Amino acid sequence: MKKQKDIALQIKECFEELSPLIEYFTSEVCPSCQSVCCRHKHSLYDEEDRLFLQALSVKAVNNLSLDPEGPCEFLKETGCIRERWQRPFRCTWYFCDALLQYMPEASGRRYREMVNLLNKLISLRRRLLSTKP
Repeated sequence: MKKQKDIALQIKECFEELSPLIEYFTSEVCPSCQSVCCRHKHSLYDEEDRLFLQALSVKAVNNLSLDPEGPCEFLKETGCIRERWQRPFRCTWYFCDALLQYMPEASGRRYREMVNLLNKLISLRRRLLSTKP
């Protein structure tokens, strides 16, 4: 459907605007983490992720043979190798305690901008879901 694709493109644009803000914070906190939270079970797409990717004609593929508690197959030394818009949504909105504490202290302006974009993203995802037959 054209409406789904239009909304999905807006979501993708929002992800692309949001990603540098998240990476600004994660580049400072995540490299020194002793308990990496990126687990394979979190890299699995849910129904909403699949709807979004389908609207963009992108196939959502998961490797179900990996240990769910094992490290995410897309996590490499420099971070996730997937573009943010191609990741399950939970990979974007989840922030550990260390990040939640660090972000507003490091840059209140960037933190507020990030929160505004996350809220916009949630709103767009709701619109996309409302188009589901």
